[in-house]
This record gives sequence, C-alpha cells and structure tokens, in this order.
Amino acid sequence: MTQRVPIDWDDLEMALAMKMEESACYLNLRTGKVEISVDPSLVGDIGPSEEEIETGVSECYLIYIEPIESSVEYRWMAEFADSVDDPGLRAKLEVALDGRGAFRRFKNVLADQGAERERWFAFHGRRLREAMEEWLTDHEIEPTTTPPR
Repeated sequence: MTQRVPIDWDDLEMALAMKMEESACYLNLRTGKVEISVDPSLVGDIGPSEEEIETGVSECYLIYIEPIESSVEYRWMAEFADSVDDPGLRAKLEVALDGRGAFRRFKNVLADQGAERERWFAFHGRRLREAMEEWLTDHEIEPTTTPPR
C-alpha cells in the first residue's frame, strides 16, 4: 500500500549520501523528516534513543535508509568520465579512478576544471535525485512535496 509522505528532500539526500559507520538514518513516515541515530558515546545524547528507534521500526513509522553503496557512486564517476569530450581530461579522470583513493583523486582532477566541475555536480545531483526517487518507489512512498530543482 502506497503511503503519502511530506518528504524533506535535503534530509533524504543527506541520508542516502552519508557513510558513517557509527550512525543510521531512518525516514519518519509521520513527518517526512530523517531521524539520525548516532552512537551516544561519540556525540552524547542527541537524536532519538535506541529505544525510540526500535519503537518506530516495530510500529512501522520509521524506515531504515541504506546509504548509496560506494560502488554505485564509483560507477557514476566512471560514467561521467566517459562523457567528457576533452581526451586529456577524460584520461586524467580515468587514471584518477584506478585504485584506492579514487574519490579524492577524481575530485582533485575536477577541482580546477570550472565548467566540467559544474557539469559533474549537475550530473551527480541528477543521479542522487534518481536514487531518492527509486528508494521512495521501492518503499511504496509517494512524496507530497515537490523535489528541489
């Protein structure tokens, strides 16, 4: 059964992109907000307690948000690199994507590339939007708020 929820798109984007082992994000179907559960030994008592999360999950109003896999984001970078017209820049991006530290190197290559850097941000934003929409569809959630442009 599809549920209509007022999605906080910025929160959902952050949750899908966040990769911290000491935290977990949950969509609150009642509010559309993302609840972030963080290990209290790291930051103190902020966010919902473990008991509140367990209650929300068991009562089916909190849904765990699995972050986007690094391998998926890596594929996005490779797809973007393939779309670059400048053969020299494309070659640099392909080298940057080889081995550990690929994410950092990829961003470093684009750091001084003005228009291509902006094109990467737009490309990445579109992929994130598609990932958010897919996540909502997979969880039978119909947003009642319009996603940002």
